[in-house]
Amino acid sequence: MHPRLFLCIVILLSIGLAGCRWVEDGLNHDIQALNINTRGIEYQIIWPEDLEPEIKSALEHQSSLAKLAHRAPISLAGLVKRCEKDMDVFQKVLASLGYFNAKVKFDVREETTPLHVILQIETGPSYKVGKIKVRCQDNPSVCTILTQAIISDIIRVQSGDSINLEKISKGAERIKKHLQNMGYPFAEVGAPEGTVHPEHCILDVDYPLKTDSLARIESTEIQELKNLHEDFIVNRVRWKKGDVFNQEKLESTRRALLETGLLAGVTISVEKKGPPTPLYQPVKMIVKTPEAATRAIGVGLKFSTSEKIGGKLFWHHNNIRGHGEHVGVSFRSSKRETKAKLAYDIPDFLQPLQLLRNEFVWLREKNRAYTGKSLNIGTRLQRPLADYFETSLGVAAEEGRITRETQVYKTRLFAFPGELKADFTDNLLDPTRGLKANAKITPYFGQVGRTKGMVIGLASLSGYLPFFINEVNESRLVLASFIKGGSIFNQNLNSIPPNKRFYAGGGGSVRGYGYQLLGPLDSQSTPEGGKSLAEMGTEIRVRMTETTGVVMFLEGGSVTKGRKPEFIKKTLWGYGAGFRYYSPLGPVRIDIAFPCKRRHDTNGKSLDSAFQLYLSIGQAF
Repeated sequence: MHPRLFLCIVILLSIGLAGCRWVEDGLNHDIQALNINTRGIEYQIIWPEDLEPEIKSALEHQSSLAKLAHRAPISLAGLVKRCEKDMDVFQKVLASLGYFNAKVKFDVREETTPLHVILQIETGPSYKVGKIKVRCQDNPSVCTILTQAIISDIIRVQSGDSINLEKISKGAERIKKHLQNMGYPFAEVGAPEGTVHPEHCILDVDYPLKTDSLARIESTEIQELKNLHEDFIVNRVRWKKGDVFNQEKLESTRRALLETGLLAGVTISVEKKGPPTPLYQPVKMIVKTPEAATRAIGVGLKFSTSEKIGGKLFWHHNNIRGHGEHVGVSFRSSKRETKAKLAYDIPDFLQPLQLLRNEFVWLREKNRAYTGKSLNIGTRLQRPLADYFETSLGVAAEEGRITRETQVYKTRLFAFPGELKADFTDNLLDPTRGLKANAKITPYFGQVGRTKGMVIGLASLSGYLPFFINEVNESRLVLASFIKGGSIFNQNLNSIPPNKRFYAGGGGSVRGYGYQLLGPLDSQSTPEGGKSLAEMGTEIRVRMTETTGVVMFLEGGSVTKGRKPEFIKKTLWGYGAGFRYYSPLGPVRIDIAFPCKRRHDTNGKSLDSAFQLYLSIGQAF
């Protein structure tokens, strides 16, 4: 490099470094002059002491000051900007709660460390809901039906309630759904309109709506099928040609189709079919059913205090021949049992909705009452009778080796199980009214102890009685009760294999006692089982909100060695309470149960735990 060129480069670098240092010094001087805290300005929100907790919670949920407190602003101007934003937000939140005359101010105290942001909130009077009505623009006769009492129950807002604009706004969708259930699928409900009466602190609510014509179903079209036959879908449609449209039947059809596991989704729409008649509008139902993958493989894990850790592995094919035929292989294992199962189910066998179930099961059990291995093969024909009844009849064969203490039972049996079900309830997982009954009888033939057969009978009845019913037939409290009885005929107890005896206690039984522990125990505190079973219980279910509820229950049961069930004399009782979360899949329940009487062995050791805890989906019965 030329010496002069090298000298020029050195001079330029020296000037540049000096300039950078001057700029840096200047910036540092400016920052100090502006008094900007580069680490941020910490602050504390001071809420009014007399502010109601519900109002404070609603404001905090929407407050930028509260949400961004962990990210301090770099300047006082940034903090003031947050305050100004919250002023507008707070005014809207307070208005949504019925405080239309509220005043909000912020005062920033700079002399404290951290800075104090003092909120001054004057809520003013709390407005209440006044009159609630609908305004029909094309069908005035509907307004005659939709009285204020009915509308209040539909939207779940009553005259005199505190204002909740979010709930009032959502009421428009609830009214629309109610109109659809009445037969008006094209009904439109506008945003609610309010009229404020400051002299009385009242807000009247008015819902504008258009019903369009009453719809009657003329035809149904199935779309987007590939491998699944159309008849399979049609057989599960809840409506018929000529029916008045009903949104509940549409939702029921969607659930029935999704429950098959064969579809990736179900979309049901309504389309006008030609001009309306003086009485109704003909419509076409369009059912779009894109198919899901027919094959699946999966694993699962579970844990409970009684079974410890358990796992499951399965594979299935859900549409072997185009009509929803199911082939499945599963294997599950836990401390209590190991089970391998091969199943083949044929839907719509010989006629619509008739199901033929076939299964082959290998089972190893290890519980407090007995241990054993068994091999089972069976087939069962299941079919509905009318709208409320279902019956099934089958044949099965079983071979096993069951051990209870030192006694071994070798079984080789043929069974002919028959079952009849009746269901008059309004919901499968969460019934609130009606009755449900089940009766099952199974004759066994073959090697059973010293004789060649026995008969096992079991029957149950559940009832549900609603209270505090509103205008749209919803209830806030349900009294649910059940009774169950069973008996084994033609055998003395010692000749009956332990896996065929009756046991009680645990989930699905008397919850206050552990699994299989309600009943006679031998000298080693091992459940003996019995020839007869008696269980009963009642439960009060209270719906607190749309998604939550609580229950209280009392249950009792007995297992006896005689053939006749003992419903009173030898009954052990348990009680408890629970919480319910009403999810789209059904109520998620958490129950805690206590035994009324804790039994003790000869050494004084308690045989029954102080409490039992349960977590499941669906009501207990």
